[in-house]
Amino acid sequence: MVEGVELPNRTDTLIIGAGIVGCSAARFLTEFGREDVTVVDQGTIPKTGGSTVHAPSGLMQTTMGRTMSKLAQETREIYSETGGYLENGNIEIATTEKRLNFLDHRMDQAKAWGVDGTSRLEPEEVQEFVPHIDPDEILGGFHVPTDGHMDSVQLLDELRQTAESQGATFHELTTVTDIETENGEVTTVVTDRGDVAVDEVLVAGNIWSPLIGEMVGVDVPLVPCQHQYAVFEPIDELADAEADVEQPWIRHQDSAMYFRQHRDAYGVGNYNHEPLLVDPTDIDSYADAIEDETVYDFVPGRGSNHEPFKQPSTKEFTAEHFEAARAETEKLFPALEGKELVKGFNGMFCFTPDHMPIMGESSEVDGFWISAAIWLTQAGGAGKVIAEMMEKGTPSVNVDAAHIDRFQPHSASPSFVWERGYESYDEVYDIHHPRSSSAVQRHLRESPFARYQDALDAEYYDLAGWERARYYEANRSLLDEYGDEIPDREGWEAENWSPIEGAEHLAVRDGVGLCDLTSFATIEISGSGAVGFAQRMFATDVDVPVGDVVYSPMLDESGGIIGDMTITRLDEETYFVSANSGGAGTKQLAWLREHAPDDGSVTVSDEISSRCGIGVWGPDARELLESVIHADLDDESFPYFSAKETYVGSVPVTALRVSYVGERGWELHAPTEYGANLWRTLWEAGEDLDVVAMGDGALNTMRLEKGYCMYGADIHSEYTPSEAGLGFTVDLDTDFVGRDALESANDDVDQHLTCLTLDDPDAIALDRTPILDGETTVGYVTSAEYGYSVGRCIAYGYLPTEYTDPGTSLEIQYENERYAATVRETPLFDPDGDRL
Repeated sequence: MVEGVELPNRTDTLIIGAGIVGCSAARFLTEFGREDVTVVDQGTIPKTGGSTVHAPSGLMQTTMGRTMSKLAQETREIYSETGGYLENGNIEIATTEKRLNFLDHRMDQAKAWGVDGTSRLEPEEVQEFVPHIDPDEILGGFHVPTDGHMDSVQLLDELRQTAESQGATFHELTTVTDIETENGEVTTVVTDRGDVAVDEVLVAGNIWSPLIGEMVGVDVPLVPCQHQYAVFEPIDELADAEADVEQPWIRHQDSAMYFRQHRDAYGVGNYNHEPLLVDPTDIDSYADAIEDETVYDFVPGRGSNHEPFKQPSTKEFTAEHFEAARAETEKLFPALEGKELVKGFNGMFCFTPDHMPIMGESSEVDGFWISAAIWLTQAGGAGKVIAEMMEKGTPSVNVDAAHIDRFQPHSASPSFVWERGYESYDEVYDIHHPRSSSAVQRHLRESPFARYQDALDAEYYDLAGWERARYYEANRSLLDEYGDEIPDREGWEAENWSPIEGAEHLAVRDGVGLCDLTSFATIEISGSGAVGFAQRMFATDVDVPVGDVVYSPMLDESGGIIGDMTITRLDEETYFVSANSGGAGTKQLAWLREHAPDDGSVTVSDEISSRCGIGVWGPDARELLESVIHADLDDESFPYFSAKETYVGSVPVTALRVSYVGERGWELHAPTEYGANLWRTLWEAGEDLDVVAMGDGALNTMRLEKGYCMYGADIHSEYTPSEAGLGFTVDLDTDFVGRDALESANDDVDQHLTCLTLDDPDAIALDRTPILDGETTVGYVTSAEYGYSVGRCIAYGYLPTEYTDPGTSLEIQYENERYAATVRETPLFDPDGDRL
């Protein structure tokens, strides 16, 4: 326990929660130079009663996404430094063919993200690690030798002591009852032991985070869920064990379970039950909490090394939810058949609507930081990263997808959080394809074109609440003309895909298509200070004549790309900004608002609900539009990267001559209430031209052929414009955020976003896969799809400069197989831009 430490009446930084995230953040904040850091927790320290101390304490590094894998790797490194980490390994087993095939993707992910030493195992090889498993029940395994087990309390103590040695103070049995704000900034944390004046607050309270957010009016969209863990009585097969943990963890994800050794016994983590969600207001108070010992070091007959303590993040074990888990356990481990449970509990941790953590400073309240919905596997790294964000501004791991500002207006709805949380728990160990979508809380946001898209049998997917068309079933007849140019697919690359996507791609290249752009964020910057503000926020000179359009990245202070957008000057004091979609666009809006002057000279308006957009693209785009638009469309009157405010029929539009697909065309932005009329007018005008509706599948493959970047995949805050091939957009003669960092690093670029194609014209690989030179991983694929107009699969990735010369031969690993690939000049399609 932490005894005799008086709570200060003022501190620069106050951290709420002394679990792994809070202790790690305190350690790194003080290591980075902060001298006044205070940590409080309602429980005792280090045994706080949060999920850190009830977790079985496994760490697994291989994930579908790079962010979570890198956080886990950072965590492993931090835990290893403390001496509280045991590298006993982890084996994911497969009991179905689908899972067995997915283990090949695990091999790809591990190599792409830098997780070393992984291997595929045959059933008998799994049994060599775990002799009492029945090899006849499994088809194979995926082994990560550097995964492992941690001593949670030791880790907490080590992190705390390091932070204390660097100036932090820790205060147990201190409950936060309120947080006061003034003029949109945190000012005071109210506790049951006194008030503390603060400059910044970091919420590291996990399941309690929504309640803390309510204190300042910030929504924290997560829901606590109960997860079962139980320990069986000892078995003879482990009687000779000399340590508590000798065997690797086993993850049986086909049955939503995992297993670990407790010396001569076995423990079972069980997701194989209906989700048991808990309203944060129903979490037991600390005074009323269950008392129990830690489970990570529990051994039957010996118990834990720690006396029982209050654990408000646990609930009583519900035996009725363990029946399916018992049956699966006894089938996989016959030695456990008929064995009694000697310990069991339902431990709470939390899920967000999109499976990602919640991190960063809220744009709604200055000084209110959060790092929540973090599992123990990522907790140490998350603490370090949030400390980097608070002290340095830019983290070492890209966590854009986890930023609190990514959420949409509906994201805090109780029904949305509850239903998506329920689904997240229910599918936690499911195989998630990158193109899969949620099945609940759909059709929250629809564009005004939805009635026409429905009539064309649009196949929708969900993004930030929007229904976005991937392709249109009504275009299946196009396969009669283009089917021979679209390679057949099977397996992983065929999931959530249709050859119609390729047909739409080719049809637009030959004619004209309409693409719904409504869900992309649109922003208006206006006011007497708009020009100076826009110059500061964008890396390109935007002080251009009215009617000009410029393409520009938006950067953070370190020069990392936090958005790429087109900026249209509508008049002397107004810009129309087409930003990115989903959470990225929401975060970009928040960034602009955060940096806008507070003197009233600049207004930053969210236009996404008040405007809709259609891309009219293809060789016949001009012919289609000429019959309905009240503007001259010839190259001299309406050049590329220019805009006009005009009419399509009777619909007022802002028409931009820009293209994301490499074909001549225009984006048309109109007030939302005119949207249905706009689509109808364009469709009727294009009927004689065989106009097609095109979905996002075609949009993606067409932009890849042209070498256009996708934010969140090819570009994000980890990369600078020079690295991303966007150096041509930067004007160092202007004073913009990130300029100093770019200028100082301009000669130090040692990697570049590079285009490769697979040598086999029929081969297809997807993203999140490693790029190899022999046995050396030199990069990973950021985007990949088949280029139907160039007849090759296209892949982009960041490569060291020595590998970027066109003609360089490399390999891409996909499904644990190697495919020969060649670096290519870009763009692959229409390199001279004649078609634009």
